[in-house]
Amino acid sequence: MRFSTLAQLDAVDLDALIVPVFKDGRAPAGLPDSLREEAEWVARESGPQKVFTPLTHLRTAGDALRLVVVAAGTPEEFDVERARNVVSAGVRALWHSTARRVAVALAAEELGAATAVQVAVEGVLYAMWRPESHRTREDDRRLPPLEEAFLLVESGAGAPEEQAAADAIATGTAVGEAVNWARSLANEPANLMTPTIVAREARALAEGYGVVFEELDEEACAALGMNTFLSVARGTDEPARLIVLRYHRRGGEAYDLALVGKGITFDSGGISIKPADDMHLMKYDMTGAASVIAAIAAIARLELPLNVLAVAPCTENLPGGHATKPGDVVTSLSGKTVEVINTDAEGRLVLIDGVTYAEREGALRIVDVATLTGAIRIALGSHYTGLFGRPHGFVDAVRRAGEVAGERMWPMPLADEYRDEIKSDVADLRNSAGRYGSAIKGAAFIESGVSGEVEWAHLDIAGSAWFEEERPFSPKGPQGASIRTMIQLARSIALRG
Repeated sequence: MRFSTLAQLDAVDLDALIVPVFKDGRAPAGLPDSLREEAEWVARESGPQKVFTPLTHLRTAGDALRLVVVAAGTPEEFDVERARNVVSAGVRALWHSTARRVAVALAAEELGAATAVQVAVEGVLYAMWRPESHRTREDDRRLPPLEEAFLLVESGAGAPEEQAAADAIATGTAVGEAVNWARSLANEPANLMTPTIVAREARALAEGYGVVFEELDEEACAALGMNTFLSVARGTDEPARLIVLRYHRRGGEAYDLALVGKGITFDSGGISIKPADDMHLMKYDMTGAASVIAAIAAIARLELPLNVLAVAPCTENLPGGHATKPGDVVTSLSGKTVEVINTDAEGRLVLIDGVTYAEREGALRIVDVATLTGAIRIALGSHYTGLFGRPHGFVDAVRRAGEVAGERMWPMPLADEYRDEIKSDVADLRNSAGRYGSAIKGAAFIESGVSGEVEWAHLDIAGSAWFEEERPFSPKGPQGASIRTMIQLARSIALRG
């Protein structure tokens, strides 16, 4: 896919034009008067539409241009997330079309030209991902044969300089392709995405961007003392793998940022087995691992000037003759002993060792990402990611990074009362302490693997990582949650020096 900015539509031949139209009936500036008026007429004649609804209008003026008008809501609500989704909805409306060259009218006056260019690139790329990878009918997997996307920005004082536009396209491409890579991994069935295969895919991605790849087997993890991680792997025949990726772009051995992702490639619940309903979706329980791998690759691709570590503990969680049993006690890498109350609370068992490993490798800040709890999904649905951590300043920095990147984070409490509730009668900690506040207690459990000297945040993406219903801007399935936030956080840390 090629991307370029464009000031005049008449300079290129197009198959389709995507135009956002606001609730007040206004289309973006920069369009020829006839096209802007036609787009506004299509929106007006169609009546009030839900945000992101695409209306495809085949022009009859002899040029056979497909005009795709997308409801954009009010200008006041038009942020980067909405701009990205508007573009995605427009491109998705072209699925099964023959469009090869498409232009996108950018609402640059609402966002700033460079930002509008970046999010439009991301939006096009997200819309070119489909989940039906294993269907045999070609029509079921068909996408438009798009070759080029032109980003229409009004010429004049508000237009981005050539280098700024090129940088925005490069950033949007790196971010968009990272998100789609993670979506593809999370969408694969568990028999085709084992811990070994995740490691293989991570190695291939790392080599492409100069990231140092390391793969630790179960023997190496045992020698380190990662017993809570390995306790989850005891019931499966698939070997567990600890994937470690290292990116050094400045001096020193310390890591400015470590990203730790939960990599449960299939979660049956173990001995505390889950209900059969929807268990097939537990293939996406490795989304956190896919996300941190994708994020560090994009950070390296953008050559951001900082040091970043990614850690992805990967295993299946299955019942078996050797499986960990409720009531078993294991010792974590941090030295804390853990009573396993519920083997379906396995994500925190792999992450507590993952964050301790990251700290021992010299991480100054740690962000862990996990499809951790059904409780966060009940609390926030699929529209927000639960955000926990300390100190407050770092949590706020992560929230701001999400806001800039167009991902909504909701800060959650984390107080000593919750930390007290995860204390065990027979060990230092217990991995489950009842339903009430369980998302908070899960975060508190992971926090116990990090010393007070390290800044730490936990992103619970159990709701935001997967859409159960198709939306105008995305098919149902994996969404690549939190990747944009991690990349933007790395950018902000790099800018501070």
